[in-house]
Amino acid sequence: MKTIQEIEELVKKAVLAELDGVDFIQEFDDETLRREYNGIGPEWVGEAARRKLTEHLAIFEPAALIHDMRNYKSDGTLYCFNFANFEFWGNCVKLVKTTYPWWTLKHWRARAVARLAVDFVAGPGGGKAWMDSFRKNLDEEALVPGL
Repeated sequence: MKTIQEIEELVKKAVLAELDGVDFIQEFDDETLRREYNGIGPEWVGEAARRKLTEHLAIFEPAALIHDMRNYKSDGTLYCFNFANFEFWGNCVKLVKTTYPWWTLKHWRARAVARLAVDFVAGPGGGKAWMDSFRKNLDEEALVPGL
């Protein structure tokens, strides 16, 4: 789990890279961002695997923060699921472009890794995470009197 300072740094990187969804995550307080951002990878893969993925894919962390918050607010629809994944792809590409010159091998390797990450979040594993968040949201709404 990230510290508030680490979360603030990820938000700052997202703003500097002009990522899509920055306005969305700025609606949340730092504590909510800290609590809901679990690193790169869905909760069901376990903390140790997410820690390793986050370490190896650190370039994509600001995009993952936005994507995690989209999952946190999952409405269970395919439309919003696809929107979150397309946004994640675009944000990963922006991060690659702001990190590596286009003519370097690192740039193209990072883009290929981003494509794999997007294929994962848009596939059955990401769909499971999306629906798990939606079910959690339904359960929490059921606990609120008057809903």
